[in-house]
Order: sequence, then structure tokens, then C-alpha cells
Amino acid sequence: MQFSVDNQDTQAVKEYAVQTLRADLVGVANIERFAGAPLMMSPQGILPEARSVIVLGLHHPDAAIERGGLRHPQEIGPYVIQYHINWRLDDLSYRMAMFLEKMGYRAVGIASSNIWRYRGYRDLQEQFAPDVSHMHCAVAAGLAEFGYNGLAITPEFGARVRYVTVITDAVLTPSPLLEPGSVCDRCMLCRKECRSGALSRELNGYKTVRIEDKEYRYADKNLWRCAWGEHFDLDLDLPIPEHVDEEVIMAETRKHARRGGEMGSCLRYCVPRELRTWERDYTNAPRRLRHFLPNPAVESWHRGLFEKLRGMAADWGMDHVVVSSAEQLRRETGIELESILPHSRSAVTLIACRRRSQHTISGEANAHTHQFVTFWEPLAAQAGYDMVRLLESLGYSSCQFLDFPEEMLREKLRQGLPEDRELLTATFLTEAPLPETGWSWTESRVVAAPEALKRRLRLEMERMECDLFGVSDAGRLEAVVPELCPHYDGEEEIVVRNKAEDIYKPYDPEVSVVRRRVTGPGDFLPGAKSVIVIGLPLPAGNVDIVARTPAEAVGPYVFAQYECIWRLRVLAWKLMGLLERAGFHAVCTTDLSGTGSVSMNPRGEMPDFFCNTFAAVAAGLGTIAANGSVVNPRYGNNVRYMAIVTDAELAPDPVLPNTAAARCEGCDGHCFAQCPTAAFAGEIRVSVGGVPQRYRKLDVNRCNWAKRYSLVGSEGSRYTGWTLDVPCPRKITPENLSEALRQLPQIEKIRPCTFEQCVFSCGFCRPEVRERNRRRRLCRRSVPEWRFFYGKDLQKPG
Repeated sequence: MQFSVDNQDTQAVKEYAVQTLRADLVGVANIERFAGAPLMMSPQGILPEARSVIVLGLHHPDAAIERGGLRHPQEIGPYVIQYHINWRLDDLSYRMAMFLEKMGYRAVGIASSNIWRYRGYRDLQEQFAPDVSHMHCAVAAGLAEFGYNGLAITPEFGARVRYVTVITDAVLTPSPLLEPGSVCDRCMLCRKECRSGALSRELNGYKTVRIEDKEYRYADKNLWRCAWGEHFDLDLDLPIPEHVDEEVIMAETRKHARRGGEMGSCLRYCVPRELRTWERDYTNAPRRLRHFLPNPAVESWHRGLFEKLRGMAADWGMDHVVVSSAEQLRRETGIELESILPHSRSAVTLIACRRRSQHTISGEANAHTHQFVTFWEPLAAQAGYDMVRLLESLGYSSCQFLDFPEEMLREKLRQGLPEDRELLTATFLTEAPLPETGWSWTESRVVAAPEALKRRLRLEMERMECDLFGVSDAGRLEAVVPELCPHYDGEEEIVVRNKAEDIYKPYDPEVSVVRRRVTGPGDFLPGAKSVIVIGLPLPAGNVDIVARTPAEAVGPYVFAQYECIWRLRVLAWKLMGLLERAGFHAVCTTDLSGTGSVSMNPRGEMPDFFCNTFAAVAAGLGTIAANGSVVNPRYGNNVRYMAIVTDAELAPDPVLPNTAAARCEGCDGHCFAQCPTAAFAGEIRVSVGGVPQRYRKLDVNRCNWAKRYSLVGSEGSRYTGWTLDVPCPRKITPENLSEALRQLPQIEKIRPCTFEQCVFSCGFCRPEVRERNRRRRLCRRSVPEWRFFYGKDLQKPG
């Protein structure tokens, strides 16, 4: 294999990917390798000036593959780790895009999965079409070749890898391509074991992909057949018709309940020939030979290994790590590790021990208050995943999400714990003979002066790549409450949930009417003294390209939207842990004042642009624009915020002078005109920390019609192939909203993609909008804003 010398930027990207993000694989493709890709799902279709594509890979721990799906592909067991790998890949994509942006380049991060155009779009004929195919990108970046099954398989891990892609205009050194046929030996185990018959029935020959001078082939399968269990969770034991298409799938989902997600046999049985071995008393799938074998004669070094594991856990905000040997558990609890995971010698337990929530708020605002358990599972999974991968790289088989009797061990760990503490644990098993820690432990407390504590919190956020950090005293925000109450308190918001027992069945609306309530720090935490506000920007590239470049993609934006919130939860969890160890209480919320709403997203409802507006302003992070969004001096209004209410008395940051208001006065109000539901109402004037702010209030139900319920095509759904576009009525009622929601498409409704046109039309959001306003003021004529993107005269969307 030939390797070229990486330029400095390529070295920086790879170092960041491996050392900071802990990616298992990283590769680079130059844009010329995508010359044959369909324009609407190509990197150049998303970012026309793209020069390179970075692909990051994470591998499934072997035990999760080999022990998952033992009895049936839809009894996935420890393979549930794949959902957490997707979460991690999203984190990698977002952070790499921001890393490149801070280096001075444009970058667009792509979601790991679950954002598709099911039936193609315009000239795009592909079904289940993502914004870009991570598998094709992985092959183009030299990480993998295509197997017969269509998966991108690597020499190191076979098919046990998931990928994510970042597109950039940085000129990076491309990685050498793998030779076709160098990894897949056409053993056909995938074809033999596929329960849906997707690799043996309804095939249309082969698909061929040409990259430079190499040609890769894989089976051209019927994706609807493949999706029977893989996507739609239909029971693989049901009789599957000779021909499967969308109509068949929809009919079956109406007749049958979902059995559960499928662990694809194409992945489970796919191991490169030189790494393939069998151990049939351990698993009915091939095992992957270990790259390294531990030396059982030298085990004294495991103390140092344990400290590395503990450091990884602390990095994810775990409070304690406890190691129990197989002998200890058998002797003191009767738990037999060997019966749960063969060959395991140690149980590693991650512990979170925090004060029980002190907040007293009630009603719908609870949806914005993130409790202890909200954060725990994904963070514990990520900590365990890093630890498992480290142990596996050293030759020790390790596995999460096993049927371990967690409560039995938790009872031992609870002994002597104060009553106001809540304890959660997550345990994984490993072959490594780690040193026992014992089950008794004490909580450590750090005493620091307020100035030192604030400095410590800020430094930790900087270390974890938090871009914005500010503090308000609780009084500033309590003073805003009576000013907001006349405008928001008692306002009726129509909230609709889908009560259908199956997500793929037609929408069945269940309506409730909720009276909004303005809240302050004291509603979340009695005795609150300070509010810490942290913020993360959306990558500018992900915002700028939305429905504007030839791909007309919405996915990169909605991905950045939800990933900002997820990353803020990681940061908030760490902050709350530091505050508790200093002896204080802390509660986290995405909308402290209760004046925001939510936007629908492929990952569920997410806080909208208008959440935590007043908290961010009070913490000195921005001022309010005329459309109600927070404008940060550096990132404009492309920021999401999280607030942490605490009884620690921290020095507040100064409130910024309101420069946004003056700039909004020089604008033509295009943001208001672009609102498809005419949701903007009268002006509100408030004072935050003595600084006047003014903006136009949103009618929450009219705004929700578009962004919460995805009923307006121009707010994003039309670009994913939806044809639904329901005009907003003069008066929204529970009845007409329910009737509109019954029209949502049966498949697409579970992963809607929406954006806020009012924000995209704001000069604080996109540079081309600022340029549009400048040109309008100069020439005094109306020019559609889409014409000025990149200075090109693109076809108007729709």
C-alpha cells in the first residue's frame, strides 16, 4: 500500500479525530473521487466549493456483535450499543465541523443516520437516500471496500464499523484506496443468514461504483425487502411476500405490531477471512481474531490500566468506578459472571451519585427541565463504550448492555448513602483481571471561594470545547418575570401527541390545551442565587447550505440543531457535577422562562430558537433581535443555549448593550414577511439587567403549526420529498389541528425535518441575507433572497 505525506492541516484533522474524538478510523477523500455520484446526494451537491471529505469510523465491540442476536436477529441484546454509536458519531461530526470552522474553513457535518428521502426527490431516483452515503464515502476515503452485502467493510473490523462524514473546502491529503476484492472473499455467509431474503431474492444484479481507476461492486438489492425488519421492525418470522414494496410494507404495518429492531445478519456474519474464526460454544457467528493477546504472566500493570479507565469515566462526568471480581460477586451476591458473558473475570460499574432534584416547578414547563435520569443513560453508555474499546484493543473481550442484575449490586453500593442522594449504576463485563476496588466509597467535597469556583467551571467548559459561558445572578431573571407575565402567562398552547400504538401506523392525535406559565430561577430551585448559561453554535456551513445548494438538503441543519442540544446536555451534566462536589445544588433547563417552544426533528422535539432567550441575555451572551432570537456578537443567532440554576453565589457577567435593535431598524423586516403562518404579533418591551430589549411576540400555535407539527412544506418537509402542505387557518383549534395532523405521511412523519424561515431570513443568521438587505437598500427594489446565495442565480426551491 502506498502512503503519501499528509499536509499540516490533514495531520491536524487526523490528530484531532484520533486523540480528542477517539475515532477508531479516519480517512480523507478528495472531491474528484465523487465525480460519478448523483448530484443531490453528493458532497459537491451539498457544498459546491467542497475540496475534501473526511470520514470518521467507530467500531462495534466484538462481544456486542457476537453475543447480540444469539437467539433471533430481533432480540438484539448488547447490540443496542449501535444506537449509542450513532449518538457518538453525531458528536464526532458536529465537533469536527466546528474544529474545521475554527481553522478558517467551511465545513458541513452530516448526521450519522435516520435522515432519508424515502422515495427520492426531483431527479434523484434512489430510495432511502441520505444526504450522502457514509458507506460510499468510507470507500472513497480508503477506509473500506464494498462487500457483496453492500456494506463498507474494513480490513481491521470487517462490517463492524459505522461511519460519519464531514464535507469541507479545506484541501487535505487523500488516503489511498483499498483494492476491490481485498477484504470481501465472497464467503456468502451474509446471503445465507439474511432472514428477509434481501441478499438472495429480488436482486437486480450488481451496482458498480467507479472511483479513480478502481471499480467496486455489490448486490443491487430491493431496499424495501431489506427494510422489512431492519427499518420497519416487522417480525422476520412472518411470511414475507415474493415481492416487497412500500405498499406491502404499509399494509403489513397496519396489520401487525412491531417486533423490534433487527440486528442485520449481513453485519453480524461479515468478518474478513484472515480474521474469521469460530468458537461455537461462545456464539453462532464468526468471531474476530484479536489483534493483540494479553500476557497472563504479567498482570501487575492492570493497576495503571484501571486508572486509565477511571480517567475515561471522569471525562464523561461519572462520579465513581467500582470493579468487582468474578470471585467476589460469586461469593457475596451469588452472581455468576460466566453465565452472563463467558470468560469474563471482572465487572466494572459506573456510578452517578447526585442530590435528588430540588425543583418545584409543575405543569408543561417540566418538559424543559432535564432531570438526573435524562442525562444518565447516554453518558454512562459513552463512558462504558470508550472503556470497552480500550480493553478490547488490549485483547480483552468486553461487553455492555448484558443481563446483569444491576439492582443487586446497587443495594450493596447504597449502604451508608444519605437519603437525599440518588444512585444510578451501569455495569459492563470484561475478561481483564482488574484490581478489586471494594464496594464502600465516600463522596469527596471540594471547597472553593466563589471566584475560584467560577474560574474552575469556565476552564472546564473551555476544555470541553464549550464556546459560550456566562453567569447571571438570579435576581436579574426574577425581575424579568413580572414584565413577561402580561404577554405569556395563561396563553393557551394546543399540544398534540400521537397516541397510535405503533409509530408507523397513521397519526392518531390526542389533544390537550396547556396554559403557559412564565417562570424564574426560584421556580426551578428554591434559594437559587445564580444562573449559568452555556451556548454552542451551529456550524455555519450547516446553516448556510440549507435548501440553497444543488442538493437542496435540510438534513445537515436539523442534525446540527439536535446535536447542539445533545452536546449541551453533556456540558451541563459536567457543570452540575462540579457544583455538587463543591456542596451546591444545580438544576438544568433548556427554557428557563417558559416562553419558548419546540421544533420537530428526526430525534424528536427539540427546543426552538427562542428558548432561554432571557437567560442568555442576562448572562451577557447576546441581545434580542426583532424576531425574538438571541444575537451573539460572534455567532449571530446560530446558537443554542442551556441554563443551569444553582444556589452557588457566582459573580455575574455584565449585560451587553443592545446593538441588535439598532441593526434591526435598518432592515426591511424580511424575517416577518417570510413567516408562512403569519405568527408574529405585537411588540414586547422588557428590561434585562437594566438594558432595554424589544421584539415581536410569536403566536405559539401559529408558529407550532409549521415548526412543531411539520404541516408547512416550505419549512423543510418539501425538501425531503413530502407533498403535504396544509395552509394555516385564521384560527387554530384542536379540531382543525387534529384533522391536519391526520394527513401526515405514514412513513415520513416519524422523522420530520423542519427549519425556521424567520431566522434564516434574518441578517444575523446568514451572510448572504445581510448582503441581500444591503443591495435592497441600494437599489430600492425587491429581489428574492435565494438569488444571492453564493452569488449564483439558482433555481427557486419548489
